[in-house]
Amino acid sequence: MSEPTQDEQLDELPESNIRPRSKFSIVWLVPLVAVIIGAWIGYKAWSERGPIITITFKTAKDLEAGKTKIKFKDVEIGEVKSILVNQDTFNVEVTAELHKEIKPMLTDQTRFWVVRARIDTSGASGLATLLSGAYIDVSPSKKGPLSTRFTGLEIPPVIAADTPGKHFFLHTKDLGSLERGVPVYYRKFSVGRVEDVKLDDDGESVTVRIFISAPYDQWVNTSTKFWNASGIDVSMGTNGLEVNTESLVSILVGGIAFESKEMAGDISAAENLAEFKLYADHKDSLKKELKLGINYVINFTESVRGLSIGAPVEFRGIPLGKVTDIRLSYNASSNKITIPVTVTLDYELIALKGEDETAEQIYAQHEKRTDYMVKKGLRAQLQTASLLTGQLFVAIDLFPDAPAFAMNWDAKTPEFPSVPGMLGGLELHASSILKKVDAMMTQIKEFSYKLNHQLEPELSDTLIETKKTLVTIQDTLQNDSPLQQDMQSTLRELTKAARSIKNLADYLERHPESLIKGKKGD
Repeated sequence: MSEPTQDEQLDELPESNIRPRSKFSIVWLVPLVAVIIGAWIGYKAWSERGPIITITFKTAKDLEAGKTKIKFKDVEIGEVKSILVNQDTFNVEVTAELHKEIKPMLTDQTRFWVVRARIDTSGASGLATLLSGAYIDVSPSKKGPLSTRFTGLEIPPVIAADTPGKHFFLHTKDLGSLERGVPVYYRKFSVGRVEDVKLDDDGESVTVRIFISAPYDQWVNTSTKFWNASGIDVSMGTNGLEVNTESLVSILVGGIAFESKEMAGDISAAENLAEFKLYADHKDSLKKELKLGINYVINFTESVRGLSIGAPVEFRGIPLGKVTDIRLSYNASSNKITIPVTVTLDYELIALKGEDETAEQIYAQHEKRTDYMVKKGLRAQLQTASLLTGQLFVAIDLFPDAPAFAMNWDAKTPEFPSVPGMLGGLELHASSILKKVDAMMTQIKEFSYKLNHQLEPELSDTLIETKKTLVTIQDTLQNDSPLQQDMQSTLRELTKAARSIKNLADYLERHPESLIKGKKGD
């Protein structure tokens, strides 16, 4: 059997099943998955990344990039990434990254400040930073548009932004010892704080911003009176020396107190950001405000030392107004000096007995009624308010014997009549007494002159004659003088006669019958 040929052998080989090569390779899955994972990681990092903000401070004291934390209620919410100096403003710009969840609370009303160890009127704060280092605190707010640029506070806020309560503005002429952070008191309870003090643009008044915490803010209404409660209020009353203070803190650092009337028909709760007057002290807050005031000028000729602007004008102890101006006036024609004192009287404080009149009606009739009372002797007088301080006030009362006076209502400021005060009267009496003493001294001097120059010769002759008479009397009364001897002999005879009469009287008392029968034995 012959061997197959080479071609036959090739034909007998099995045919291969050749398939076309696929266009997709599993090798490409690795970079694709890597791209997807990277994109997912990048998206996750981007989506979870917090906002980047810039905070401007005047100084970077105690701040470090990469170390200083940003906290809210002691919870870390971010970190300072970089600190740069602005070449235009020379301020420090702090760039920080915050957590994602804080973004909705980053508005234009959000506040940032550096927490470091501080000691001020509100107490000590931030002492823990002495060990842990300073950090940036935040007071977030959802009010207002979102923002990424902020101006940091140089000092921490007194009240947190989320504290419930109300803000009020107080206006005063003198700040006294009030400072930012001092307490506000209601019935001696600390119910708020002073947030800020600022000198007004006119330079003549001060505005104090305060915050009253809830629920105490409900006691602030349209009748509320605020006063400066700093230090100690010392006054002399009918019960003796009175000392009042709100607390030990108010003595050391100052404070503000207030009181209110109960809510009524004409009294309503105060709105947020309402404005009030800040009185100098509690006594000042009790003074009634002048509403229907009329100005009068009172010309005094006596000293007004102790009388000051703001001194009360009273009628028998009831306040009717106050002193608004004190001047000095010289009349060249009469060569007379007077002291015109301008006072304001409030006719709303005057009520007519038995008549239901409004203050406006009383005001409309004030000229006629004032003329009537002046004719009855209504006059102004300076009186002493305090013997200790020497302060004066203007008292109005009736003096029926006062000289007649006619009001001039055409004058710009009508003149109100006056009588000398107690001190002025004493001065007049003292002057009169001194004049009488001077006249008496003159008479004494004249008598002394006459005694020395006219009566002296006559008195000398009289004294000589008197001396001669005394010598004669002395010679007469000597023991060896004849007159003295005769007087002694006469006295002896008189003694014997008196003895005989006594014996006779004794005998007759024993024997009364002898007057008829005679003496026995005769």
